[in-house]
Amino acid sequence: MAGIKLTPGVRYLLTIIIPQAIIPATVVYAGTYPIISNFTPIKNPYLINGICLATLFGVANVFGALHALNQQRLARQLGAVPVPAVRGRLHFLGNVDVVIKMVRGFKGYAHGWLGELESEWGSFYNLRMLGGDTLVTTSPDLFKQVIVTDFPIWIKGEDVFKMPMQGFLGDGVFNSNGSMWKFHRSMTRPFFAKDKIIHFDTFSKHADEAIAKINERDGEAIDFQDIASRFTMDSGTSFLFGESVNSMSAPLAFPFGAKNPDKTQQSTNSGHFPSAFRDVLEVCGFRLLVAPDWPLWEFMEDKVEAKMKTIHEYIDPIVQRALGKHPRVRSAEESSDPLANSDENQTLLDHLASVMDDQIMIRDELLNILLAARDTTAHAITAVMYFLATHPTIMARLREEINDVVGPVTTPTFVQVKDMKYLRAIINETLRLMPSVPANMKQSTAASVWTDPATGVRYYIPKGANVSLMTILMQRGDAWGPDSTVFDPDRWIDERNKKYYLANPFIFLPFHGGPRMCLGQQFALNETSFFVTRLLQSFDDISFAPDAFAPGTLPPQEWKGSQLGRKSVEKVWPMSHLTMYFKGGLWLRMRGSRTAQGSSQ
Repeated sequence: MAGIKLTPGVRYLLTIIIPQAIIPATVVYAGTYPIISNFTPIKNPYLINGICLATLFGVANVFGALHALNQQRLARQLGAVPVPAVRGRLHFLGNVDVVIKMVRGFKGYAHGWLGELESEWGSFYNLRMLGGDTLVTTSPDLFKQVIVTDFPIWIKGEDVFKMPMQGFLGDGVFNSNGSMWKFHRSMTRPFFAKDKIIHFDTFSKHADEAIAKINERDGEAIDFQDIASRFTMDSGTSFLFGESVNSMSAPLAFPFGAKNPDKTQQSTNSGHFPSAFRDVLEVCGFRLLVAPDWPLWEFMEDKVEAKMKTIHEYIDPIVQRALGKHPRVRSAEESSDPLANSDENQTLLDHLASVMDDQIMIRDELLNILLAARDTTAHAITAVMYFLATHPTIMARLREEINDVVGPVTTPTFVQVKDMKYLRAIINETLRLMPSVPANMKQSTAASVWTDPATGVRYYIPKGANVSLMTILMQRGDAWGPDSTVFDPDRWIDERNKKYYLANPFIFLPFHGGPRMCLGQQFALNETSFFVTRLLQSFDDISFAPDAFAPGTLPPQEWKGSQLGRKSVEKVWPMSHLTMYFKGGLWLRMRGSRTAQGSSQ
């Protein structure tokens, strides 16, 4: 038995389902059946079984009621009330209808199903699914309390985040707490200091490759989301590992309906590593959605394991080479290399290999940072281009700023990027409406109370509670005024900036906040600014191409009548796993700039 490797589903069955559900249910059933059959006139076995099942549900509801009463008692002791619990149509069955809605919502508009609940239950409520408490909030004030004021008592929950992500992120910075988190953060902080991120050579090299790739299809529809993902993957691996995965070298996908495309070039798979990385994100995104019960969907296999083998096969040799240059193991000839310890030439991998020799820990950290460097920035760039392509007046105004500050062909510098205020406003507005990380889950290690500033009501948050901080819904909320769902970069420049954002910075948290604020924030903003600038310098005509999308990937007709959020105006289908992305990609037509072409001759 020692050599048998159990799947997540089987392990969950043996350790959780059987001892916590099946055995208690069997005891209740076994105790009820003989009582009914021997001490009542009922002899029909089907009716007896029905009564036994009803008894099971009754017992479960009694325990649920006792749990609720205990929550009320604890809340009263602190002068508070329990968080309002969603009452679904099947509340007596553990709100199973809400569970079904949640699973279906995974394939709908990103977190749109929670937007519907918010309209009914307000900015703070308890999903209360299958007897478990999952709190959801869109209140900026509660965001502040969780990530800043009460930061020490809020962690990455074991069952709802760490375990679902363990196979991917290991014990890296995004999947650790306490001293381990502090250690990882101290290791990575120096590599996002100003002197490391103001040099754009890496961005420039990979931007040129991306522009050349787009020019291969000059004027034809291309999946820009794929281009952005490749650009950030190649830039990220160069910055972190010292060598690029070269995903841009793979052929581009053809749009839907293309006449007789080369079948070998239809896949957007930019090599085994990038595609495995993407697939793992999708699996982990679903795991987080249904956590802690995600193993129930993985009875036959661990859906992450095979993909992670591909990822490890790429990263492990790179890590091993870096460890080979470690002072304790490298040769005397290598030790004399003056560049070996040069801070200017040192990558994150070089640094980690110089201070530790744990290959798995180094690999975990690299994957954690690559997730941030690649996927979050790829979405930011993609979303910026979506809004520009669908708002030509705004794009024309940005072109003017780029021409005035940088010029039509000059490669932008760090100082020039800082001077482009309208570009920054566009990026901020994009991240407000389409944050790369749309939600964040925390778990409390101690009971606390939150006072709603609007009503004065004190809500009791029990120890062990999981709270989902819905960034995407909060940033589209009333705190931004009556036009909060409208894409308007000027809100970051005119009087609204002072009225809303500067009055309460916690209404805008695309990079999280508090002690766990994203270390790579400025790196991501620089990369996005640089690439968008180079794209507008290189392409005179950028337009949305709805005809290129595959069937079923554009917004469905019923969205047009929606009164919630941005559904009625959206031209793409926003979805989410760990990060945001657009279903079916972002298909654009981009025609090369005559000025840029002339300068390259």
